[in-house]
Amino acid sequence: MKKRLVALGLTVVMLIGLFSIVYAKTYDYPDLTWEEKTKTGKVVLKVHPAAREITQATRIKIMDGYPDGTFKPDDTIRRGEFIKILMSLATNRTFDFASVESEYSQWYGPYVTVAEMQGVIEKNEFTEAELENPITRIEMILMLARTQIIMKNIPLTQVEDKLKYTDIGFLTKEERELVLHAAQYELLEGMKESTDTKLNPHANLTRGEAAVAIMRVY
Repeated sequence: MKKRLVALGLTVVMLIGLFSIVYAKTYDYPDLTWEEKTKTGKVVLKVHPAAREITQATRIKIMDGYPDGTFKPDDTIRRGEFIKILMSLATNRTFDFASVESEYSQWYGPYVTVAEMQGVIEKNEFTEAELENPITRIEMILMLARTQIIMKNIPLTQVEDKLKYTDIGFLTKEERELVLHAAQYELLEGMKESTDTKLNPHANLTRGEAAVAIMRVY
């Protein structure tokens, strides 16, 4: 009986180990999973919170990893890069951006121009230098909300304003309505049911957060 229990225990351990390996391999980038030791010395597999959306976004070719095979989910993402991803998605990747005449000289120029034409961002809202800098959380939220409303034909949310954020007093009435819309659709993780009083609007968006947000508009 004792031998049977030992054998059963070894089988369970082997199955858990096999499951962990298979589970880890369902993601395309090695920096989306890692192992950590608990206080008792047990090794557990950790998965990045945005791993699923990153995998989805990269497999449909909306986002890319780096040449070294990593994704770097906690790195920032530039404004021009985010706008390119967002516009590609909003046009269902069927629009010929190469045919767009743009005043911007960088590769993201046509995408920024289309975003301006559609009203996702204002004309000349960002200089080329600013487009090379990291996008902030509030900029992303406003762009996503406008894309849903203007390019995806989803009506602006008409609900009571119950936003608890105390750090968005600088927003205009229209922008606050867009944040409320984003919260209802939870375009940023945790917005809908959040009890936080800080949105951290000026914090830089990470690549992982961008993947989550993008896939919620997809």
